[in-house]
Amino acid sequence: MRLVKTCILLIVLLIILTGCWDERQISEVNYITTLGIDYQEDNYIIYVQMLDFSNVAKQESGKTSERTPLYIGKATGKTINDAVNNLYRTSQQVVNWAHIGAIIYSDAILEKGVTDAEQSLRKNGQFRYTPWMFGTKESVEEIMSLSGFYQLPPVYTILYKPLDMFNEYSYIAPLRMHKFVSIYKEPGGTAILPSISINDKSWKESKEDIKPKQTLEINGVFPVNDGKSKEWLSFKEVPGLRWTQEDTNNTTIDILTEDNVKKGSVRILEPTAKFIIKRGNKNFQFNIQLKASGSVTDLEEQLPMKEIENLVRQQMKKEIRETYEIGVEKGVDLYNIKNKLFHDRVKPDQLQNYSLTKEKLNRITVDFHLETEGVYE
Repeated sequence: MRLVKTCILLIVLLIILTGCWDERQISEVNYITTLGIDYQEDNYIIYVQMLDFSNVAKQESGKTSERTPLYIGKATGKTINDAVNNLYRTSQQVVNWAHIGAIIYSDAILEKGVTDAEQSLRKNGQFRYTPWMFGTKESVEEIMSLSGFYQLPPVYTILYKPLDMFNEYSYIAPLRMHKFVSIYKEPGGTAILPSISINDKSWKESKEDIKPKQTLEINGVFPVNDGKSKEWLSFKEVPGLRWTQEDTNNTTIDILTEDNVKKGSVRILEPTAKFIIKRGNKNFQFNIQLKASGSVTDLEEQLPMKEIENLVRQQMKKEIRETYEIGVEKGVDLYNIKNKLFHDRVKPDQLQNYSLTKEKLNRITVDFHLETEGVYE
């Protein structure tokens, strides 16, 4: 009986051990943290960023004066898979794709179309649809090479933590891959892809430093329809997006007079917008209803509450309409109107009959009030 128990125990131990035989230490795997895709001269170019996660873990306990080791890989191929296979030839160790936190598309690949790239990624069993998505007009490689403040690794930049910055100042909403793909693949769908760039004017390590600290910033958007983007719009061209996108929760608007003189600013919390489609035979108009509240954060002269509220309402209406009209001029659907028509029972093959013109945006109503009463000074 004792012999039987001993044999059973040995078998169990062997089973447990076999599960660990192919286990690898963290130092034995190349973990891809960012993926960049470009397209030049009929070839795909992929860039991958690798971090040493053991060093990242050490830095979480405190800042360091030493820069975290960072490697950028580059490979080219006629297809994404060709490029990936060429990357494997020089990767030295096993590559793991399960920890990608961000994907950057160049303007060239966005113009060609990202559907083939997305399908290639989907075939990789390790890949997840959770990375943050960005487009860029600048060098993908340079963007991936930047570190955070205090020599912290790139995981402490807006490339990996765009939601933290968006919650602090909501303007252009961050976008994860699963939502990005689901929007542009729907009939009439336009995904608003944030554009990321390098800023070398705002920060320096100290007053004495001549060389500025390069940081990342969101500088505009790429509207992506049917997997392609033909246009880029700057940050200043799309102020109306923050009033119509679902996730805005904290943004600031200037109090401007009719002469465009700034009198102060108001912080707006969690605005909500509703689109109302009025459709006829191959013709339509739509209204936008915006509801918001806020509080004064800065005021240069004494103004009654009612006047502030009225000025803010007019500024919101102006931003919404001007953003829509800029989109019409550039031939892009910034407010995803055609997708809303699809959900209003317009068949996909009929959406092309519903053109967007400036007159299609009929009425904008804003229900806005300040959270406290009285005269502000």
